[in-house]
Amino acid sequence: MSTPTTRTTDVALAHTRSIRLACFAVVCGLLLVALYVVATRTHWGQTVDDAALDGRTTRATVLTATNRVLNTISIASLVLGSTAIVLVAFARRRPHLAIAAAAVILGSNATTQVLKKVLLGRPDLVGRPDPLGMLNTLPSGHSTVAMALAVGLVIVVPARARPIAALGGLVYATFVGAGTVTAGWHRPSDVVGAYLVVMVWAGGSLALLIVTEGAERTRQARLLQRISSISPFFAGVGVGLLLGAMLGVAGTLVAAREQQLDAVNLGAAYAASIATIAGVALVLFVVLLSMLRDLSLDPPNADIAELFADVAA
Repeated sequence: MSTPTTRTTDVALAHTRSIRLACFAVVCGLLLVALYVVATRTHWGQTVDDAALDGRTTRATVLTATNRVLNTISIASLVLGSTAIVLVAFARRRPHLAIAAAAVILGSNATTQVLKKVLLGRPDLVGRPDPLGMLNTLPSGHSTVAMALAVGLVIVVPARARPIAALGGLVYATFVGAGTVTAGWHRPSDVVGAYLVVMVWAGGSLALLIVTEGAERTRQARLLQRISSISPFFAGVGVGLLLGAMLGVAGTLVAAREQQLDAVNLGAAYAASIATIAGVALVLFVVLLSMLRDLSLDPPNADIAELFADVAA
């Protein structure tokens, strides 16, 4: 039985984390606006996106593998994946987690479609259409589906399983996002924009969930404590990828300004775009997990028998 002191500590922790998650959602929203302005409303932003598309690999083996990954994304897979995630929450007798996960999945995908097809446009600032024409493709629908399913899974699994679920979801979302660029379906900014849309919904939904349902401090298994303890390393890797991508982007801009874009420069732009996608996905997941670290999303007054059932599951 929890003591009043423990209960007070749990309430304070939940309050702090809910505020941080809400701020995280706001920051991601602001970054999404900045990304759109820079990538679609500036000449150099469109130049970098075009160069990444022009420089993508044409190796048959890579394209075949890419198509296989992208073919996993469809309306049917979205429905099946969402249903499976919701069923996990109900199997754990946590309907509030099912609602939060569904809000992230449905909300982020609806937002992406409205932004891409209704609200956002793409002017011609480079004097020529890129491989996708001048239609706005930000955010990426495929990337939104992959990232939303990944975050939804993180929400519904027990706290001790979050790092494992996040790792699998991170890899999948990164491969799908990079794959859309490799296949020539989307610009790099589209993928990053999709990730930010999902994180806006994730931060907002989780903040509201904690405020309405409460949360409690939880102790993770020793293995998962070790996984969580290397989060700074993963964050460093993500930042390193982003710094490397910035160098590639700078080189592309210099080459474009001097009208010396060639196969080497275009290849560097494509490599920089893949590094950006991986780096952004990694940093966003690390930040999200850090806000949920040692925090159970189960109600503080959850029956102890249910908690033991979760451990045995």
